[in-house]
Formats: sequence, C-alpha cells, structure tokens
Amino acid sequence: MEKRPNWREIVEKHQEQVLRIAVRILGSLHDAEDVAQDVFVEAYQLHRRGGVDGWTGLLVRMATLRAIDRLRRARSARALCDDDRATDEGPFEEAVARELAERLRGAVTQLPDQQAAVFTLAAFEQLSRGEIAASLQISPQAVSTALYKARQQLMSELNVLDQGERS
Repeated sequence: MEKRPNWREIVEKHQEQVLRIAVRILGSLHDAEDVAQDVFVEAYQLHRRGGVDGWTGLLVRMATLRAIDRLRRARSARALCDDDRATDEGPFEEAVARELAERLRGAVTQLPDQQAAVFTLAAFEQLSRGEIAASLQISPQAVSTALYKARQQLMSELNVLDQGERS
C-alpha cells in the first residue's frame, strides 16, 4: 500500500512559491489565495488517482496554469491593492506601473497556454530554462522556442496597444 503524503509538510514547503507565482500573474493577493487553494486541492486529487512523482514541478506548473486560466476568465486585469505595492514610488510612477502591469496581464491572456506558462515563469519567477523545462515537463529547447515566440507576440500586442492610444 502506497504511503499517503504528509499534506502539512507539502503545503508548508510549497505554499509560499505557489502563492507568489499566482500573485505575480494575477496582481491580486485575494485571487492568488483562491488559486493556491485550488492548486492544492487538485494536486491532492491527482495523487489519489495515481501518485505524484515530483511535488515542486507539479505545483509550479499547476499554479502557473491555473493563474493564467483565472486571468483569462476575468478578461480584465485588476489594479494592485495598496497593501500589495512593491515600491514606495510616487503616485505617477505607481499609476504608470499599474497601467503597464494591466496591459501585460491582458496581453499574456492572448498567448497559447505553453507560451504563457513559459513567459510567466521566466519573467515573474525568474526561473532558468532548465527549471522551467522540468516544471512544465518539456525540453529546454521547447522552453527557448516558446519564450521567444511569447516575447515576440507580447511586443507586437503591446506595440499595437501603444499605437492605438497614440491615435
């Protein structure tokens, strides 16, 4: 009989990383907490159906994909709450950063799943190509290709938005 995982240890070990990934993608602590809870419930269900080989990779991948799914469902990015601020810049700088973050989140929702996952793990979590490959269970070359395509599409999308605002 297979030993059941110690959920307290698994959650304690991975909760900060899962939450951090979701917050960076969603820009909302409240939404990120919901995603994190969903991720751990889904991971437990996967384990019960057949076991889990690597918790870190599974949870990083699930957090990334579930946060992107939630962002797509929302269709409109939410501004960061005052408590979620990363800097003590002035109001103008905060407004510009908030607008850029909203535009980037909106553009990421237009990417195919794999490109969105690779981009968010590289840009927000600053994971290496090897770490992303392991987390998403793809080759390092596939990571490089997806990241290149994601950056190209995001630059194009953000440029189109910028051109539209100048008109």
